[in-house]
Amino acid sequence: MKNVIITTGAELIAKAAMCDGVDFFAGYPITPASSIYSAMLRRLQAEGKLAIGASDEISAISMCIGASMRGAKTMTATSAPGLSLMVENIGYAFATETPVLIVLGQRLGPSTGSATQSAEGDISFVKNLISGGFHIPVFAISSIQDCFKTTINAINCSELLRTPVILLTEKDIAMSQTNIDFDTLKRQETDTKIINRKYFNFEQTSVYKTYDFDRSEEVPEFLPAGFGTNHRVVATASTHDKAGNLSKTSPEALSVMKHLSDKIEKRIDEYNSFILDDSEGAETLVISFLGMSLIAQSAIKQARAQNKKVKHLILHTLFPVPEKTITDSLIGVSRVIVSEINLDGQYAKIIAHLFKNQELISLTSLAGII
Repeated sequence: MKNVIITTGAELIAKAAMCDGVDFFAGYPITPASSIYSAMLRRLQAEGKLAIGASDEISAISMCIGASMRGAKTMTATSAPGLSLMVENIGYAFATETPVLIVLGQRLGPSTGSATQSAEGDISFVKNLISGGFHIPVFAISSIQDCFKTTINAINCSELLRTPVILLTEKDIAMSQTNIDFDTLKRQETDTKIINRKYFNFEQTSVYKTYDFDRSEEVPEFLPAGFGTNHRVVATASTHDKAGNLSKTSPEALSVMKHLSDKIEKRIDEYNSFILDDSEGAETLVISFLGMSLIAQSAIKQARAQNKKVKHLILHTLFPVPEKTITDSLIGVSRVIVSEINLDGQYAKIIAHLFKNQELISLTSLAGII
């Protein structure tokens, strides 16, 4: 008999964060992210680490950014109304190259909406979160079982690229319970590859530049703010050169701006994650993410039982759009079905340009109504 535990997606997200070395959390309770909030406060405080119930979401993300600038691995969790308040500071973290993980628990509708109804309606929102046409990495958890692995990948990406990262979940994943094989979970913990930001050797004689790099896709070495060395750390979201000096349109300042995009776009292969369930001779490809993935798996199983050939692509990395992953899966395919729980097929619209020779079917669901 298998050794199993009964747990929620929220608990597994928190467990993964602790395993990957997150040592600072600040948040404000909001459904369906409150269960992540409470799990992080309980786990971090039990180990004598910092977990703060902030007065609002603006304070929460500000605390996370400040702690990260001092070298902490930081995380917050919220839902769409809270993310709306965080947007300006997430842009600041992006421009100052400050790692922070933002877990977004999605729910139905605009504004307060239906706080206890699952949905996947914030896809377009997170794609365009950063002003100026820039994008940050966005990951999507596909099931409760996937919570641990994808949370680790999102945190590692944030540290690797020194950038804020969005981790998407939804009410039915974060707040639902299921059986998890204990031995599998322990293996995941043991096999976890932890990535930390690369630190500058402050004993070097060379002058430290906060935003220095040689190739555009390289990530600057990190030095904590206020560390007490002779090196100067500059945190500014105004357009700047590699040393952090304000400069609007100098060649070096423009190269820094291009670098903010290149380090994320050009290194996607280092953090892109997906599952392709292939089927030889399949003419139909189903693309899914988040909670729709389990529903798609069930439907595909029924289709295959009727001798219909279908392959299934589950995306764990939504942005930057993993175009090569998607186009590589199109070989022999004449029909693509993109399934998602929102009103207008948001992700299908975003990736529609990739299907030049395929029929695109956007299968949408709203609160379980197809």
